[in-house]
Amino acid sequence: MSTPNAPQQFPGTPGIPGADQPFTADQSPYTGQPAAPVQPSYQPNAAQYPQPSYPAASTATTLDKTNTFALLAIIFAFLSPIAGIIFGHMGLSQIKRNGDAGRGIALTGLIISYAYFVFLIIFIVLYIGMIAVMIGSLGALSSGYDPYY
Repeated sequence: MSTPNAPQQFPGTPGIPGADQPFTADQSPYTGQPAAPVQPSYQPNAAQYPQPSYPAASTATTLDKTNTFALLAIIFAFLSPIAGIIFGHMGLSQIKRNGDAGRGIALTGLIISYAYFVFLIIFIVLYIGMIAVMIGSLGALSSGYDPYY
């Protein structure tokens, strides 16, 4: 049979010298003296656990370093797709030659300009086709020909 452990004495317990004074987190609760620093018993090997590498932070660009033709390409992409295409190609060639910033802006202007231009061509072809069908149906009505009679 085992003997029970003696009850532990805490600060504020009568009969213990210095028990009437509170202790702080860096002091031992039993003696009131500064606590010994705790050293970890196991330290992993650095070769066993390599440190992760993080990508470098990107630098912010400002408008004064961005190619002007690239900015004009994105603006004209919504106003006039032909101008957006022209400025986009001019901006890309200058960016390739000089190393300016704004390649993504020039590409975005080109893509939007080409998509807008294709949409306009399709719209014009369908619109002209619809007008031709309407003129053809009016001609059939005015000739007096009735295919169902």
